[in-house]
Amino acid sequence: MSAIAAQAGIAQGTVYRYFHSKREILDHVLDFGVDKLMEAWQPQTFIGVAGSAVELIDGVRAGADRLHDLVEREPELLRLLLVEASAVDPELARRLLGLEAMVAAWVAGELQRGMDGGWLRPDIDADVLSHTIVMLILPDVVRELLGTGTPRVRKQSTDMVLIMVEKALRVRAVDG
Repeated sequence: MSAIAAQAGIAQGTVYRYFHSKREILDHVLDFGVDKLMEAWQPQTFIGVAGSAVELIDGVRAGADRLHDLVEREPELLRLLLVEASAVDPELARRLLGLEAMVAAWVAGELQRGMDGGWLRPDIDADVLSHTIVMLILPDVVRELLGTGTPRVRKQSTDMVLIMVEKALRVRAVDG
């Protein structure tokens, strides 16, 4: 705690007034980081809004672009959330894995909404495909953690993932 107080330029007693342990500080830092990710991604701008596969893909692309902007401004945020925080203890790792489950549930809901609305293929398994779609971003995340991500690579990766997803979701034309 003394190192944290020194880094912040405050008395150690001030730190203890607000936090009882390093773990409590890390919990707050994790929450802050997740809030920053969600604020940048803005899922409310495309979840429950799209009326076609193209609109959904466009919304996801805009969200990905906002996340890329955040990573460009604050590259250390991903490392903090995905490496440092998850290494502290199993509970923090479970919280981070819970984020994947939450995002996959949102994706599954959108897939089901699209199937029900007739603008996505009716024969997909929304639960399985939602986790698969979320995992398609892993190569990009690894590149960022290794420090090899660039704006060009991010754009190419996003384009390729979204092209694959759009082709997989598109309602098939009926041959006549």
